[in-house]
Amino acid sequence: MRYWNLLIPALLLTSNLAFGQYLENYEKRALTAFHSKDYTSSLLFSEKVLEIDSTSVSSMFIAGEAARLSGDFSKAAAYLGRIPNEAKVGYYSVVDFQLASVKTDLNMLDEAKFLYQKYLNEHNEANNLFAYLAQEAIKSFDAVDKAKENPLNMELLGANVNTPMPDLAPIRFAEKVYFTSYTEIENEKRRKKPTTVSRIFEARGNYPAVPFAGNPERENLNAGNISLTPDASRVYYSVCKGDFTKGEGCEIWCRDREYEGNWGPSKRLPEQVNMRGTSSTQPSIAWDKTQKQYILYFASDREGGRGGMDIWCTPINRDGSFGEAVCLPFNTPDDDITPFFHQSSQTLFFSSNGWPGKGGFDIYRESKTKEGEWKVPENLGELLNSSYDDTYYSFHTQSQNAYLVSNRPGANCKDGLDPASCLDIYQARVFAEVDLKVFRSLDNAPIFAPQVEIKELKSGDTGSFAARKDQNSIPVRLDTGKRYQLTIIADGYDPYMFEFSTENFSYFIELSRQIYLRKPLDP
Repeated sequence: MRYWNLLIPALLLTSNLAFGQYLENYEKRALTAFHSKDYTSSLLFSEKVLEIDSTSVSSMFIAGEAARLSGDFSKAAAYLGRIPNEAKVGYYSVVDFQLASVKTDLNMLDEAKFLYQKYLNEHNEANNLFAYLAQEAIKSFDAVDKAKENPLNMELLGANVNTPMPDLAPIRFAEKVYFTSYTEIENEKRRKKPTTVSRIFEARGNYPAVPFAGNPERENLNAGNISLTPDASRVYYSVCKGDFTKGEGCEIWCRDREYEGNWGPSKRLPEQVNMRGTSSTQPSIAWDKTQKQYILYFASDREGGRGGMDIWCTPINRDGSFGEAVCLPFNTPDDDITPFFHQSSQTLFFSSNGWPGKGGFDIYRESKTKEGEWKVPENLGELLNSSYDDTYYSFHTQSQNAYLVSNRPGANCKDGLDPASCLDIYQARVFAEVDLKVFRSLDNAPIFAPQVEIKELKSGDTGSFAARKDQNSIPVRLDTGKRYQLTIIADGYDPYMFEFSTENFSYFIELSRQIYLRKPLDP
């Protein structure tokens, strides 16, 4: 009995020594493999240690780092996340930073931002590289959040354009934005107060706006809604005897540019456009590539429409005469207004409160089929349309900026002004967002971590984007009005090259395209 009493402690001591040797051996092999950048072996040996001692902070850290550096972000998050807060000192003080980077790779951005901020709160020392990187990461998250809230970077134009009075009818030509606003004009009889009328203005950048040279001189007339021919040889605009914003008593006039560059005398358009006893306004002139002639689009309450204000068009013949006006088939019994025809894409934009939308007036786009028939209008979506009135959409190809008018909250308005008349001009950056999904052609299996190289064919500018290691999708944003060459690349696969055009896009659009790659030996 005394023999067994002595033997059992000896066996336990020997077992504990062997147990400790196993742990020490695994820990050494894990650390050696890690420093040799053999992260797979380092992770394996660290996990062996944790099977024996689940509280080993050093093994949790090495396992988490090895998993992170080998691209197994889920395991990295699991092991780094097990390290208790009281252990995050000294060598392990970077745990929250590294865990934040892993959460970023897992697209868990809210948790990543929280961990970066947590690290900063405890380690914001001077000359701390990790603290600097954490600050930069938080800034990038804030930028992403801002981009998500306002991906088109929609913003009010400056105070040189938007005034406390209604501002509307923007159109950009070259470097100038033409728009309509209100101003006071001294009455011919000085005893009377100045008359408030609408006039056309032009602004270049942030410089003060100046009145357009072709405005009428009579103080009892309102003017607005300018539209220029592509060569700027003629300008069309509205002249109204009543409230300009409501289109009361409006007619469409024009002026031709003289040889010296000045605008010639104003001319009222004929009966085909300005029918007696009705209102015609909001002209938009453009060259129709199919009909090979200029077409004037405008809004009118004339007879023969669907009801309210409708959009009409009339062809302009080679001799300058106007053809019969046609009521366009997509008009509704409610109001359809503010037509704008974008020549490059041959797309007509307009606003309506008769088609289903988000509320009030929404902006729609319309185009023709190959047979020349008008399609069903398409709503431009919630990134541009609000639950308020959104009108006067126009697009400038060279700058890729869209312009619109809205009475949504945030406008710059005079106290006491009717909210419905609280109109201001907004600018938005338009682009095409293309989601490239990459698969293997042999079995349609997803290919993870592909890359895309992009070349703009006209300028030769290049760029590249890569998907995350756990995704086969690459979202890219392409400027409108251009042609691109895209090359999809993935390790072990033949590259795939194709051309993609955004020349016919004059509005924000989301597209998806599936790409199939072949391995060199695929059948």
